[in-house]
Amino acid sequence: MQYKGFESLKKQDIKEQVFEQLLMKIEMGEWKPGEKLPSENELTKAMGVSRITIREAIQKLVAINVVETFQGKGTFVKTVTSNSYLKSMTPMLFLNNDDIRAVLEYRKIIEVGIIDILIEKATEKDISILKKYLDKMSYYYNKKNLGKYKEYDLNFHMKLYEMTDNPFIIKISNIAKDVMNSAMSGTLTEQGAKDGLEYHGKIIECIENRNAEELKKITKSMLDAVEVEGVK
Repeated sequence: MQYKGFESLKKQDIKEQVFEQLLMKIEMGEWKPGEKLPSENELTKAMGVSRITIREAIQKLVAINVVETFQGKGTFVKTVTSNSYLKSMTPMLFLNNDDIRAVLEYRKIIEVGIIDILIEKATEKDISILKKYLDKMSYYYNKKNLGKYKEYDLNFHMKLYEMTDNPFIIKISNIAKDVMNSAMSGTLTEQGAKDGLEYHGKIIECIENRNAEELKKITKSMLDAVEVEGVK
């Protein structure tokens, strides 16, 4: 059987790319709740990767409660209900407005809370990386590619967590990364992206000037604006 629609894979991060492509097909409804996924052998041939890579991607889908595997039967897309375990850790398809508001509330607590420490520890190299991410955001906004804009927006905020140099904060932020990505997908609008460029520019300016109090105000205002603009 032929399976079409898979994108070419780059050499780096093959496992993550396979996971994202499988997840996207579920999000887009190509594989519906209750439907069986192609076998590992079929996916291996279709995507041109090893069976181990496919298996690890499927295991990650199982871990976020999107699919379930039955011995001897195969892997099936789960029918997710409001009571499903780890619902809040599932992808965009299963995040409702209450979930997204909860993610934004989490971000307000964390991103405002880390400001004093990241201001203290920020280096010129850190600031240079933030500027590169902002340049990419601007580029893809002008190209009207909100998907790529969101990718660098997320990278920008993950970099802020990394700048704390706190291993616990970094680890927690990496665990929450997929959920933040999904919430961003659910709230990002063209106007929000335009406003975001200004907000992110001000964030960098505050870090350069070591102005923690102003950065706290800007961060809260930005996330408030995301909620107003993106959560209906």
